[in-house]
Amino acid sequence: MRWCTIVVTLLSLCLVGCAKSEAKPSAKAVQEGPQILELEPSTLERLGVEAAPVGVGGDAPVLRLPGTLEYVADKYAEVGTVVEGRVTRIHVTVGERVRKGQPLATLLVPAIVSAQAEAIAARAALDVARDHAKREAWLLERQLTTKREDELARGEATRAEAELAAASAKLALFGAPVPASGEAIRAHGSLVLASPLDGVVVARNVVAGGFLEPRDAAFAVADTTQLWAVLDAYESDVASLKENAVTEIRVDALAGRVFSGQIAMIEPQLGKSSRALRARVVVANPDGALRPGLFVRASIKLEASGSDIVLPKAAVQPIGGKDVVFVEKERGRYEVRPVVVARRTPQLVAIADGVRSGERVVVHGAFVLRGEVTKQ
Repeated sequence: MRWCTIVVTLLSLCLVGCAKSEAKPSAKAVQEGPQILELEPSTLERLGVEAAPVGVGGDAPVLRLPGTLEYVADKYAEVGTVVEGRVTRIHVTVGERVRKGQPLATLLVPAIVSAQAEAIAARAALDVARDHAKREAWLLERQLTTKREDELARGEATRAEAELAAASAKLALFGAPVPASGEAIRAHGSLVLASPLDGVVVARNVVAGGFLEPRDAAFAVADTTQLWAVLDAYESDVASLKENAVTEIRVDALAGRVFSGQIAMIEPQLGKSSRALRARVVVANPDGALRPGLFVRASIKLEASGSDIVLPKAAVQPIGGKDVVFVEKERGRYEVRPVVVARRTPQLVAIADGVRSGERVVVHGAFVLRGEVTKQ
């Protein structure tokens, strides 16, 4: 009886060994072939798994970015003074449209009076010095004076010319005219602040009677017929941004309206703290509906390659360090297939290789299938 038991045990071990040796080639074949995932139809419905046929090209990927509206820097100016003064009159109010050169405010500037007096004195000194130089030159021709006296007279005339030029430059800096010869000093040193461009007064920081210093900005004037939509693009989107790309701008405060523009400039470096790259889109604003500071949502249609297949971002899942999609062979049977990604946006992924046009790919529920593959 004991011998029979031993024989049976040995035969069982041999059978198990043979079975294992026969199973190894089959497992290897499965690993070398495409990985297949099978699920019951009822499970697919419960998990919301849906597949759809894909085609080459398809809709071009759209990059969506947040941003805010700002004034165009070349069409915005702050107006101030280069010399201290007291505001005697204000000519405009905030929101008023002005023309280039239109007065904004009038200042009383005592320094202008002194500068005008210096200019008048310098002109008188120059007239005297020139007359003296001419007289010395006439006397030198008749040998009635020395050459040194003539040189001194010409030097005085040159110095007088320099002093008048300096006084005139100071008045030009103040924006005040140089009084003509014999003209009395006028306007008690008045200085007019004028608009440097056509636009709208968007800020006023002075009141009548207030004291204005050179560091103060009295007014801000901006041309609001064009604005910048400043968009924030993150590192993953940088490669997709191109200058002159057509952009649609939507503003939550103006529901239903869509504004078009083009990317005019992409800043050369990312923000140190935000890690975002700023792109500026020029947006026309002829009716003034857009206002700086409003939050915007931009949609940028990217250039898609004619050979790329575009899928929803959720259709491409990472497994084992690779990007994969689930190709439907039949309902409930899916091939786990690696793909080569050409471009990503927050919503779409362009596939360069791995999927053929006409194949059905899971577009909803791919994350759930990824979980099933991980379990297996």
